[in-house]
Amino acid sequence: MKTIEEFIDKLVEEKGFDTTDPEVITQIKADLLSRFEDRVNAMIINNVPEEMLGDFEKVADSGNDDEMEAFIKKNVPDFEEKLATEMISFKSMYLG
Repeated sequence: MKTIEEFIDKLVEEKGFDTTDPEVITQIKADLLSRFEDRVNAMIINNVPEEMLGDFEKVADSGNDDEMEAFIKKNVPDFEEKLATEMISFKSMYLG
C-alpha cells in the first residue's frame, strides 16, 4: 500500500537520523515497514470474524493485493479508522 510506505517515509524523516547513508535508511525503512505490517496484520486477524479466518488465510497466501484489500473492506468493520489508530499508536511509540 502506497499510503503505508509514505507513512514509514515520513516517520523516518521525523525521526531525523544523523546518517546520510542510503543503505542504512533503506534498512531502517524496511524494518519499520515489517514491524508496522505485523501490527496491522494482527489487528486484521483480531477483527475478522472467526468463521472467515480460513478465507483470510487463503487470500493472504495468494499475494493478490486487490483481493486482500477487497476482503478486508468487506470483513473488517471500520478498517480505515482502525488502521488510522494503529498508525497513530505506532508513530507515538516510534517517535516517543
